[in-house]
Amino acid sequence: MRVVTVKMMRELDRITIEERGVEGMTLMERAGAGVARTAIEILEEIDGKRVLVLTGPGNNGGDGWIAARLLAGEGFGVDVAAPIDPEKLTGNAKTAFERARNENVKYKIFPDGKIDFSKCDLIIDGLLGTGAKGAPRGAIGEMVLRAMASGLPALAIDNPTGVDADTGEVLGNAIPAVATATFGLPKLGQFRYPGKSYVGRLLVVDIGIPTDVIENLPDPDWRAETTEKLNSLLPFRPPDGHKGTFGKAAIIAGSLGMSGAATMAAESCLRSGAGLVEMIVPKGLVGTVENIFREAVTRPVQQVDKYRCLSARALGDILRLAENADAVALGPGIGTHRETVDLIGRLLPKLGTPTVIDADGLNCIARLRAREIPIEFGNKVVITPHPGELSRLLNIEVEEICNNRFEDMHKWVSELGVDVLVLKGASTTIAGAEGPVYINKTGNNGMATGGSGDVLTGIIASLLAQKLVPIDAARLGVYLHGLAGDLASAELGQRSVIAGDILDSLPEAILDLELYSQIMS
Repeated sequence: MRVVTVKMMRELDRITIEERGVEGMTLMERAGAGVARTAIEILEEIDGKRVLVLTGPGNNGGDGWIAARLLAGEGFGVDVAAPIDPEKLTGNAKTAFERARNENVKYKIFPDGKIDFSKCDLIIDGLLGTGAKGAPRGAIGEMVLRAMASGLPALAIDNPTGVDADTGEVLGNAIPAVATATFGLPKLGQFRYPGKSYVGRLLVVDIGIPTDVIENLPDPDWRAETTEKLNSLLPFRPPDGHKGTFGKAAIIAGSLGMSGAATMAAESCLRSGAGLVEMIVPKGLVGTVENIFREAVTRPVQQVDKYRCLSARALGDILRLAENADAVALGPGIGTHRETVDLIGRLLPKLGTPTVIDADGLNCIARLRAREIPIEFGNKVVITPHPGELSRLLNIEVEEICNNRFEDMHKWVSELGVDVLVLKGASTTIAGAEGPVYINKTGNNGMATGGSGDVLTGIIASLLAQKLVPIDAARLGVYLHGLAGDLASAELGQRSVIAGDILDSLPEAILDLELYSQIMS
């Protein structure tokens, strides 16, 4: 599903109305109906009976008047509060008000009409729309404060009041929503913090924008991942398959004190469906990793004895082992000893197997780049940095990366010479050198814990081994990783999640996605 800016959404509305002949009031009625349906779902969940609709002076308020009318028609108690006399509204918003008034919907004008929040179960926030900039002021600002102080759940119409729909900025007060019913397509600021934390559950209401109009929008092409699309990426498992059918992955990982990184990557790789996993580790770690994880095959290679890290002398053995694999994962816990850095510089151009690189693999590349040593790759490469790792790779500030994670992904992919960049964080973004920038919707801050990235590395390596193309392996891997984190957090709370909990929840995440198609069919 495409993600748009406010300007892009306005253009979609314009084309739909002016060129395709759909009445603006028709779009507004559809929008209001979508809000009403969402409100009913929330009210049923909380066993609520009464709604307070806050309607602003523009079309966002018009959507609120329609929702109020429809909810009253369904037998819910409905009150409306407006910051201006609704008789002064214009255009479609005034028509929406008049239709509600004709159905005897009750309203008060703030602040003269006192609003009793204690008598409602749900607030519907229709004060300011997606085009609003800056902090809410005047009567609207006061209504925002009252809504915040009430502690009641809120449903946002199109976008929470106080949140910039493009940047996600919150420059003053904002009404936190338990859900946001956004119209047509999701807005970019709804995936950017701090705004995302005010959005709650994001629901997209189809108001009838033609599909071809959406697809013909010019770049930038941002896409919010959907369960339906990701389900279609799951590798097919033939009933007569064997280990070879499901792919062999080689995990190049580990150093002194970092055996867990190797084993977590290996286990998540197997749990994600790979038929066979080989851990290529420094020879001094063999006993440790075999005691931690039994199911992977261990392949010892030459090490720097004092640090039990990969030695430059291991190059030949690693290449031989990697050539017999369908995919390679490189980096978890390998460290940045000078011999290991040298090994990585010599290994990458000769590595003829699709590869995912993370953690110290990226830090080794950053050290090589800092020495102005050109980096070449022998096959398709996916990298999975967090902003700090990408900062070291590109030699730019972390703040610049975080501020431009949607806009500059293609540029960074080209500069690094990789096939796919997975920029971890909130929200994780995935891109190749061209095509869409994909925005992942799963995951939470409980996943900000050591070892979480090793689990993701193993998942992507497994999907590469099962013959998914790199961009699809990255998209599906990130989604499953985030979903496993959501499942773990639902059980344990975000504060208590560790990487092993994400790994333990991975089978359930995969099963949930597999069952989706059965439920939808």
